[in-house]
Amino acid sequence: MNRHRFINMQTGETIMSEVSARIPALQDGNVIVPVAAGLCLILLTVVLKNVLLVPAAQVSPDMILYIIIYMGLLTTFPFMAETKPAEPMSRSRTMLWVFVFVIATSAIIGIYAI
Repeated sequence: MNRHRFINMQTGETIMSEVSARIPALQDGNVIVPVAAGLCLILLTVVLKNVLLVPAAQVSPDMILYIIIYMGLLTTFPFMAETKPAEPMSRSRTMLWVFVFVIATSAIIGIYAI
């Protein structure tokens, strides 16, 4: 990955211009995965209500089920980690879990679109 680096002229330190360099918690997979799951749930709700025009009477009970499913996945992913709880997850493991949530959201949207 190509990263832009800047050097602080006063201290001589290298400054990275990435958001994750400015916010250290975003480098930890234990933060990114729940945030991605939450964003997927919000996206799911927006797409079902505003794009596919699913009635609210149908979306509300189904969203409770999807929240339970996503919470089940969120509670299992730390146990699947290869590292100790105090260490951040590897980038590949984090991307795998984010991919799981994106695929699950896409599958749910696909079921409603049929």
